[in-house]
Amino acid sequence: MVWTRVSDGVRCAVGVIAILGAAASIASAQGAAQNPPAGQNQMPGMRMPATPDLGLVSGRVTKPAGGVPAPNATVTATNTTNGIQYSATTDDDGRYTLPSLAAGTYDIGVQLGGYQPFRRPGLNVTANSTAEINAALEAGDANTERLALLDRIEQLEKRLNDLESSAVLSEPETRVRRVEVYVDPSGAQFDQPTPGAKPEVTYQRERVYRRQTINEKIEEALASAKDQAVGVGVDATTVAQGAGRTRGEKFRPNKKAYALASADLFFTAKLAQYTSFFADVVALSGGPPDREIPSLTLLNGYTARLVNQNELNLREAWLRTEFFGQRLAFTAGRLDLTNYFDRNTAANDETTQFLSDALVNNQMLGLAFNGTGFVADYDPKNAFSFRFGVQQSNPDALSLSDSIYSLGEVGYTMTPFSLPEGHYRLWARANNGDVDSKRAFGVSIDQKVTPIVTLFGRYGTQNLPDDRDHYVSAGVSFATGWVFNPLDSWGIGYAQMNLASGDKEHLTEGYYNFRMTERLRLSFTLQHVLDSPSAESKFGYLLPGVRLQAAF
Repeated sequence: MVWTRVSDGVRCAVGVIAILGAAASIASAQGAAQNPPAGQNQMPGMRMPATPDLGLVSGRVTKPAGGVPAPNATVTATNTTNGIQYSATTDDDGRYTLPSLAAGTYDIGVQLGGYQPFRRPGLNVTANSTAEINAALEAGDANTERLALLDRIEQLEKRLNDLESSAVLSEPETRVRRVEVYVDPSGAQFDQPTPGAKPEVTYQRERVYRRQTINEKIEEALASAKDQAVGVGVDATTVAQGAGRTRGEKFRPNKKAYALASADLFFTAKLAQYTSFFADVVALSGGPPDREIPSLTLLNGYTARLVNQNELNLREAWLRTEFFGQRLAFTAGRLDLTNYFDRNTAANDETTQFLSDALVNNQMLGLAFNGTGFVADYDPKNAFSFRFGVQQSNPDALSLSDSIYSLGEVGYTMTPFSLPEGHYRLWARANNGDVDSKRAFGVSIDQKVTPIVTLFGRYGTQNLPDDRDHYVSAGVSFATGWVFNPLDSWGIGYAQMNLASGDKEHLTEGYYNFRMTERLRLSFTLQHVLDSPSAESKFGYLLPGVRLQAAF
């Protein structure tokens, strides 16, 4: 959806121009039909000889009752190539003449109130020729006049479209032209090399006329309006999950149902050629399984967005600008730094891919809040890419210097062993806030094996005062192949967490994403999680789920 006032003005202007052009064309056509060449006097119904290089069509229109003449019938000849239309009116004897027709193919039509329209398509008119077309009208019914009116409207619309496509505008524009002149010691300027004069470069403004068709002008105006407008997008998702305990003590929840609804409202605006604005406002309502099941990772990735029930929250709002041929880009504002790092084409989006957070995010990134920060992207347009970002990690900190979370990443794109394209990333993070883990690093890989099959994997580890935590995930995804519908996708993944505290988790998930329409998706998910707390007994859950997403 785009809010704009410019497009309405453009359509109004085009309508006025087209109507005026059509009126002028009709007037000239009628003039050609009603005014014979100089030196000839035309009486109603009198056949005039064809003018050299032009043709003539004449004839007689009669009614069905015994061939009675049909006066005041409108006869038209429409050129099938350029849409130009000529018209004449029958006299008291039902006769008409259409003189001065340029050589070409014409559709002949006759209309009279109360009678069915007469059509004679594809009449070939040649130079210096005369063709006779007689029309015997048939009585009409109750719908005849309405059909005749619709036919005339259709013809007018066709002529307006032809006018819109072919009419040429010539508008003045001011342009700056680079000019080389020759200046002598006295300051006099010459256009040609002159003895004693030195060449100098100057710039001159000139008024020029640029020729455009109306279609080109419309497209230019609409493109300008789109650049200046604010775009709005909506992403609405509802996730329903069930949870059945497969292992664990009886006090843990069993045979439960959960549902969470999320709505994201996106705003985008282009502020300059390479500068844009983005904002994301989100609202959530419902209860995910993570509120009752104490797994190490989130079983529903949307839970990370849930701040307060039934409230609007500003997730991100930032400006992005690009330099040096779009090789260097800066993004600054309120953002989620992890959105720009550890990306993975096969497992990166809980809205269309895996639902569990353990398969769409590296758990060692260790950032729980969005905050003020910036990201610098450098893409030298070769196989490498570089990113660095800084963000406030604690919203309660009194200053940014007390909660600096920073991330750096190097990415490389290659085609190993004659395989399709693959992406390989290495990242490291640091956090000076009041957290146990100050340092971490990880890798992210997605490699196409075939155009259909993509393998992916992640690994991450973080430092603790006396030990380290470890995380790993891997899986395979299938897109546009081995599916029910051509644009469906599906995947299977596994994730494992081993913490220094002794807590462990094993999670497996499969999903199938039906792309029902361009804007509507329906996904089915099945998860199994097995947690081994160091101080408690093991517990496991099987979680089937359904996710419905609409984006527009």
